[in-house]
Amino acid sequence: MGQRAQSLMLAGIMFLSVLTGMLMLDLSTNQDDVGNGAPIVAGSSGSEFQQGGIAIILLSVSDEDLASVEVDVRIDGSPAEGFVLDENGILQGNLPATDPGVKLVEVEVTDKEGESGMWSGTFTVLPAPASGPEIMIGGPLAAEEGSSLALSGTVVYYNISACSMTWQEVGGSSGSLPMSIMEDGRFHEDIEGDVGTVAIRLSIYCDDFSQTTDVEATWLESSEVRGCTDEEADNFDSSATEDDGSCTYSEPEPDAIYDSSDLGQFWIDKFLCQDETGTGVDDYNTSGHDNHVCDVSVVLDGDNVTITMNGLPNHDLESGPGCCASSQNYVLSVPRSPTNDTQGGHNDANCPEAGGAYECAADRGEIAYALNGVPIFGPEDGPGGDAVASHHGVYEEDRQEIWLGLCHGHSGPGGVYHYHADANCIHWHTDGSEDMGWLDYSFPSSTYNGSSSPVIGVAFDGYPIYGVYGEDDTGQVAEMKSSYRLKEGETGYNGIDDYEYVEGLGDLDVCNGHFGPTPDFPDGIYHYHSTIENGIGDMGFPYFLICYHGIVPNANDGGGDHCAGYGETWGPGIGPPPEGCGQGQQAGQEAPVESGIAVLPPPPGGAMLWILILAAIGISIRFKEEASWRGPRDPAGIAPVYRQARELA
Repeated sequence: MGQRAQSLMLAGIMFLSVLTGMLMLDLSTNQDDVGNGAPIVAGSSGSEFQQGGIAIILLSVSDEDLASVEVDVRIDGSPAEGFVLDENGILQGNLPATDPGVKLVEVEVTDKEGESGMWSGTFTVLPAPASGPEIMIGGPLAAEEGSSLALSGTVVYYNISACSMTWQEVGGSSGSLPMSIMEDGRFHEDIEGDVGTVAIRLSIYCDDFSQTTDVEATWLESSEVRGCTDEEADNFDSSATEDDGSCTYSEPEPDAIYDSSDLGQFWIDKFLCQDETGTGVDDYNTSGHDNHVCDVSVVLDGDNVTITMNGLPNHDLESGPGCCASSQNYVLSVPRSPTNDTQGGHNDANCPEAGGAYECAADRGEIAYALNGVPIFGPEDGPGGDAVASHHGVYEEDRQEIWLGLCHGHSGPGGVYHYHADANCIHWHTDGSEDMGWLDYSFPSSTYNGSSSPVIGVAFDGYPIYGVYGEDDTGQVAEMKSSYRLKEGETGYNGIDDYEYVEGLGDLDVCNGHFGPTPDFPDGIYHYHSTIENGIGDMGFPYFLICYHGIVPNANDGGGDHCAGYGETWGPGIGPPPEGCGQGQQAGQEAPVESGIAVLPPPPGGAMLWILILAAIGISIRFKEEASWRGPRDPAGIAPVYRQARELA
């Protein structure tokens, strides 16, 4: 290459170098110019606002460092407070729109480099209307007597927040009362009044304006008679057709708490049929209406309580095949302060499982008395079997017809009505409906699951007998279960001898009782229970008690009349009554019997009806209906037959 060419190349390279340097300098200068640009402020102008409201100014600000800018706002040349710039570049100011006219807004935003951006604009405050607020209500107001009247409407005004409102009855004594106004101008108030028409005055105050409006309010007479319609209430009004919410109720009397060391007052309070309060009841085994009335008297006699009873129940009854219940004369004396028997050494013939630790109750005959004065018998029937098990079809009683009527009770010789189990019907009553009477009594209908059962009787040792439900070991209300069960292969045919006591099988001890709280003795007392089942769901033998946990006074002899419960019929399979109780007669002789028809009075009607009744009774004697313990059989005996006879007569 020649010298000239080299010179030209060097000159070109130098030119390019200078040009490149100039370009880089220019780019650097432009970048600095962009980084230090002035803030930009933008927004709209010309907004209009109503006098008395708020003028809201919204502008946008852009800058590379918004956090460092300073904002200066002036309204008509004067500094304005309350403008806020957020992180998104929104500048907002809320200004009171007080004076009408056009307002000049000037905004200057300065960054940290001292560069400023400017914006100016205007907004207009329109003058308030010359007229004040208006109250709008839709016509006359009316409501039915006893109802609230809805006083409602709307306030029309450009600035509701500046308004307040009151109402009052014209000529009334209550004066003005405040009324709330919602943001949209609506108002509502429920007011009360008497029959007639009154004027209601509404007053509204907005800024410097006020207005008053009167409206008629009318309460019309109602065809409904308002009052308390609940028959259980203290102030029940039989003429009321519409409940007005005025019902009042007395507090229930608290359950009396008794002293377990002296049961005198307890028995005075609990025994039924005192002071001629008994009502007439019917024996369904007779053709007429008997009007039997129970009668009981209770007297405190030193350390004892003496109870005199006529033995008639306080409920309709089925006296049984022997027929018929009659008034007796029982006198029972029990200690006011029962004492546990710790002596032992007793004859255990009737309660072998007690082992002589406690005095046995009678196997047949009285062992206690129910609160209506009816005796409670031991579990065995005349032939010596378990009367309750036989009644419920657990075994076939082939020695003598035995069945139990209402409340597991029936009559024996001499018209002695007595219970073998249950006895809870002394507290049971029909519901008053036309299709329900005492013949509808059943064990489930007599109990109240969820609460402890009331007391139903007194044992000869003075301890109380309660119904089926009580508190278990955990304090929960539950059905109390017997701890007796049938021995292997036995059915109850041999009575007490067929059962054995298994500790812990149920809730109760060898006598069929326990110590624990009751509704009347919350701190606890020894007491017995009526039992329907044992701990495994079988028969609740002994049903009331089989021995006495307490000391039995000599006068009670641990079982009352030792001749009771044996019946007057004996023959094949049935021995005669005990010595001193009469010889009885063999079956087939003409005499009142435990089963059969010899003692039945003729029912009303003709000979054909009598033949039908005899046929029905004959069938009932020969057939038994199998049933479970919970659902006792309904023997097709004389009671239903007489019931039909009455309906036909």
